[in-house]
Amino acid sequence: APARLPPLETIALSRLALGPTPAELDALRSGPGPARARVAAWLESQLHPETISDADCERRLAAGEFETLGKSLKSLWQDHFVAANALRDKAAAAQKQFDAIVSTAARAAAPKPAPFDEGRLRLQPVREVEQAAWLRAVFSRRQLHEVLVDFWHDHFNVFAWDFQIAPTFVAFDRDVIRRRALGNFRELLGATARSPAMLFYLDNALSQSANPNENYARELFELHALGAENYLGTKDRSEVPGYAAGTPTGYVDGDVYEAARALTGWRVADGRGVDSTGEFLYYEPWHDRFQKIVLGRSLRELQPPMKDGDDVLDFLAEHPGTARYICRRLCRRLVEDEPSSALVAAAAKVFHEQRRASDQLRRVVRAIASSEEFRTAWGRKMRRPFEVAVAMLRATGAQFQPSEAFLGAQARAGQRLFQWRTPDGYPDDHERWGGTSPTLERWRTANLLLAGAWPGTRVEARAQTPAKARTPRQVARWWCARVLGRPASRATTEGIALFLAQGRNPGSPLSEAMLQERLAPAVALALMSPEFQLS
Repeated sequence: APARLPPLETIALSRLALGPTPAELDALRSGPGPARARVAAWLESQLHPETISDADCERRLAAGEFETLGKSLKSLWQDHFVAANALRDKAAAAQKQFDAIVSTAARAAAPKPAPFDEGRLRLQPVREVEQAAWLRAVFSRRQLHEVLVDFWHDHFNVFAWDFQIAPTFVAFDRDVIRRRALGNFRELLGATARSPAMLFYLDNALSQSANPNENYARELFELHALGAENYLGTKDRSEVPGYAAGTPTGYVDGDVYEAARALTGWRVADGRGVDSTGEFLYYEPWHDRFQKIVLGRSLRELQPPMKDGDDVLDFLAEHPGTARYICRRLCRRLVEDEPSSALVAAAAKVFHEQRRASDQLRRVVRAIASSEEFRTAWGRKMRRPFEVAVAMLRATGAQFQPSEAFLGAQARAGQRLFQWRTPDGYPDDHERWGGTSPTLERWRTANLLLAGAWPGTRVEARAQTPAKARTPRQVARWWCARVLGRPASRATTEGIALFLAQGRNPGSPLSEAMLQERLAPAVALALMSPEFQLS
């Protein structure tokens, strides 16, 4: 950690936003009153994103001419799943008919079936969600909302590029994650459980009383609610403290198996014996209607439709272990990799006490962001590839379009959005992103950005540099303060100044030709600095 903390405004815009822009930092610094009061007022505004005008971002989204972002779930299914299947079958039939032609002459005369790009139609929704996510991350004024959307997408991770999931992924992003990112956890948990994306991803769409599938139930306990930290193994439930009273300290495999039974019949209307709408469907013939025991509580036989599954979600959302686990993850994202037990406990107290409040998550985030640890634990988070790329774009005032070339570079950096295959989501710790390969890729990102290597993305470094900054040291100091939101260390500033000087006196003015040649790579060096990687 640095010897001196950055200004509180910089800390807030680095943690509760995806990196400061110069304009946002200036606005936050120039308000009335002390820094703590200004940041608190800004935080309160960010906690109510619906009150923030976001016209510029909305204009950019409109200019993107996205075709799927406003479609209903049912329309997404029909247009990108059912239609893709129909075109695929039609293409296959045409190919079969062509292959059946034996005569060489007849084959030569027959029109060869046109290739069918099934992926383009099926994947269009997830591609547009990905592009829109980048535009929002870079240009939206509702920055805290974007930070939390990214968090919840990792927490409730699905591999969105699967052919069954991609067609309706717009609805998962828009109606499940974005709509509830600052709402009530139980409502968010229930919405993910009913989402076709999650039902397909973790196989609950196939789970029947005769053959319950435990994949979703397992991740529901281990990742979505109680967390692996509250897993007590394969022991008998009678051995779990508090189990007989319905207040177990943790969960065991038996709870997972019983929860899987409780969630049988939660499926998708996918045309298998039912209508093909792509919507959530509770299918009574597949449900296990007999008695179950989950977390020490009995679910009687023949309960009303869906009550078994909803009871399980209720038990999980209300368990104190869930409060601790969710808050530990939030503190890890917003503060540091290893948040103190005191901070986690304070946030978990709010989470548990407000578990029925419609704005439960807003209150929890407010508690974390208002804590002393948030203000003082600087330099203990490493920006992930998505976060560092967005921060670079925002800090440099880049013109930006999420081209396929740019998105491919993010895949090479290790974090193309919605492509993490396992249900635990992209890692959120220094150990995963601090190694040699991830560091090299973030350096490449900085170099490619300043070199203008991606279509539609450009940084006008020379136009932004003040005319009075002419010496290498002046230029280095100005750009370091610009991209970091604070002065850089002497070693960083002097290193960039020496690069700009190229053997000359770093205190002597540079010619215009020298600035034109050396400025872009010098700004890239500022983005590669250790200070820029940490928050």
